[in-house]
Amino acid sequence: MLEVKNLTTHYGIIRALNRVSFSIPQTGIFSFVGANGAGKSTLMRTIMGLVTPTSGEVFFFQQNITELTPPSRVYKGISLCPEGRRIFKSVTVEENLLAGAYLCKDKSIIAGRVGNVYEFFPKLKERRKQRAGTLSGGEQQMLAIGRALMSAPKLLLLDEPSMGLAPNLVEMVFEKVKEIQESQNISVILVEQNAEMALAISNYAYVLEVGTLVLEGTGISLISSDEVRKKYLGV
Repeated sequence: MLEVKNLTTHYGIIRALNRVSFSIPQTGIFSFVGANGAGKSTLMRTIMGLVTPTSGEVFFFQQNITELTPPSRVYKGISLCPEGRRIFKSVTVEENLLAGAYLCKDKSIIAGRVGNVYEFFPKLKERRKQRAGTLSGGEQQMLAIGRALMSAPKLLLLDEPSMGLAPNLVEMVFEKVKEIQESQNISVILVEQNAEMALAISNYAYVLEVGTLVLEGTGISLISSDEVRKKYLGV
C-alpha cells in the first residue's frame, strides 16, 4: 500500500529524517517509536504532504504521491489524526466530524460515516451537540480520531494519540485503535512515545533515532529486545 523510499526531510539546516525507507501492506498496525526529536511526527507530516521532503519519494498503491497536496492525499485514502488533537474547539462535536468529510458530497454517505464513528465512540454521540472545547481530554482524542475516520481512509496516521491522557484512557485509546483497524480492515501507522503499548498492538514496528531507522521487527520481537527495553521501555 505505502512505500517510502530514501526519504530525507530538513527544517532549515536541521536534518529531521535521513534516507528513511520502508513499506506498509494493506492491513495491520505499524508503529514508529523513539525518543523526542527522533523524527516520528516529521515522518507523519511528510507522508501527509504537510512537509516537503528534501529528497526521496512516497508511493501509495504504486502511485508516486510525493508532489501531491494534502487534500489530494486525503482523496487518495490517507488521513492524519495529528499530535495534540487539533480539534475545532468553538464548534460542536458533530460539526467537527462533518469537517472531516469535506471531500464527500453525498449526504447519505456522510450520515453513515457519522453513525460509524458514534458506534466506535458512544460518548461522542451523547455529546454531539456540545462544543468540542468543553470535552474532556479523552473525549477530545476520540473526536480527533473520529474526524480522521470521516474521510473513510485506507491508511490512518495516528500521531501520539495517548499524549496527555490518564493511564486508564491510554489503554482505552489503544483498544479502540485495534478495534478500528480490525473492523475497517485498513492500515494504521502509529507514532507513539508510549513504546510498550504501541509495540504490544503492532503487527510490525520501527525504531527511529535522530531521523534514522535503526531497528525493525514484529511488535513482540521488539518488546523482547534488550536494546529496546533499555532505551525505550525503561527496564
